[in-house]
Amino acid sequence: MKDHYFPRKKFITNYIVAIITFILTLIMGIAIFFNGVSIAVENNSRKTLITNVVRQSEHLNTILNINYSYLNVLAQELSKSQDLFSEDNVSLIQAFMHNTDLNRTAIIDPNGNALYDNEVIKNVAHRRYFKESMQGKQSLSDPLESSVDQQTRVILCVPIFKDRQVIGVVGGSYNVTKLGNMLFDDLFEGQGKSFIIDQDGNLITKDKQYEKKHKLNTVVNLFNVCNQKKIKTDFKNQRSDLVLIQTKKKESLYLAYSPLKINDWMVGYIVPVHAAQESYTFIIHYETLLATFLGLIVLSLIVYLAHSSSRENKYLIHLSEIDPLTSVFNKETTQKLIDQKLNNQEHCCFLILDVDAFKSVNDNYGHAVGDKVLENLGLLFKNHFRQSDIVGRIGGDEFIILIQDENIAESRIQSLLQKVNELKIEELKDFKLSISIGIAFAPKDGTTFMELYRHADQALYQTKRTGKNNYKIYKNDEN
Repeated sequence: MKDHYFPRKKFITNYIVAIITFILTLIMGIAIFFNGVSIAVENNSRKTLITNVVRQSEHLNTILNINYSYLNVLAQELSKSQDLFSEDNVSLIQAFMHNTDLNRTAIIDPNGNALYDNEVIKNVAHRRYFKESMQGKQSLSDPLESSVDQQTRVILCVPIFKDRQVIGVVGGSYNVTKLGNMLFDDLFEGQGKSFIIDQDGNLITKDKQYEKKHKLNTVVNLFNVCNQKKIKTDFKNQRSDLVLIQTKKKESLYLAYSPLKINDWMVGYIVPVHAAQESYTFIIHYETLLATFLGLIVLSLIVYLAHSSSRENKYLIHLSEIDPLTSVFNKETTQKLIDQKLNNQEHCCFLILDVDAFKSVNDNYGHAVGDKVLENLGLLFKNHFRQSDIVGRIGGDEFIILIQDENIAESRIQSLLQKVNELKIEELKDFKLSISIGIAFAPKDGTTFMELYRHADQALYQTKRTGKNNYKIYKNDEN
């Protein structure tokens, strides 16, 4: 009996020691884990924020460049007239203003007399933007604050050439306050604030309605609030970064900024740290739970295993939804996801993308190179569009994309065409890649996947027929 007692006692002692060691190791592991998670949350929040600001800065710059392109096309049309202030030209700028995002459009003669689309005339000969454009340059004015709606606008100007001589200027005003707010509205549920600042820290966009709503003191210069040497240096050297600042009320804020690449301006975005990290708050709850209820550690492990199993199942389901070559959604998943969106009667932009001359790539360079082209294009499409958009491959070299925000669809498409042209595949040597795109809008052009597919396919056919490397929008009267 005694012989059995001591081995059993030793076994129990060893078992208790093992349990205590396990619990202590687990506690240490949990402490290390949550410390690491806290650091990761901080780093990921910063990375996500600065990445968004850099992308939105590029997007804002792209939108301004697109409007410059519109004005250059208008200038070419205006140059065909003998009289800049002719009735036809007035009608032209009126139609132009109604079909673009510009708030006001004007023709300016060499003497600085500006005829606006509302037929008001005033002289702007003393304005810098007029003088620069008369020298044959594109120009962007200093910011002007409206006394009516307190929104900041800038004047975009381009010269009107005739026989290589500047015969006048055409310009349009653009609401940069509204554009800046629109770009960041979907970040952190609108808890942050975007603004544009010049190199000296002066705020170009001032949203007095926002300041009044949130009971903020009017800020004229960012450096007066954030007097950090690093910020001033970054602004001077046009660098993107993020800093942590403290308010007088001891509130922690993230300030992210990135160069706009126009007039040495910077795009800035400020948001409370708790809002930027809000999606990670569940980790703190787990930490408190584990620290308080160590006695339920075994149950927690079971829950964790169940969660891991569920996550693995979701991962397997995810793999079944993905096209293995391009890593975008496969045909079945693409159609299912798009139909779900359409069932909610959402306004969307439906694209069909087709690789131009893809058969010749396979014939001349081999199917392995063709697969590499599709793989690179799939990666490009995923990175170019937002996570809320749907990107799928439905077979061969044909892709489907559903853009949630139809207001920015065309600018995204124009930028995509350029990126595809710039895509380099080593094996293709000097072969230039391009894509053709057909576009349909929901619910205007259809409320089901097949309706939108049929109409977008008709628009794609028009793109192919008129030269490729472009896009066409479906029209109801198209034959």
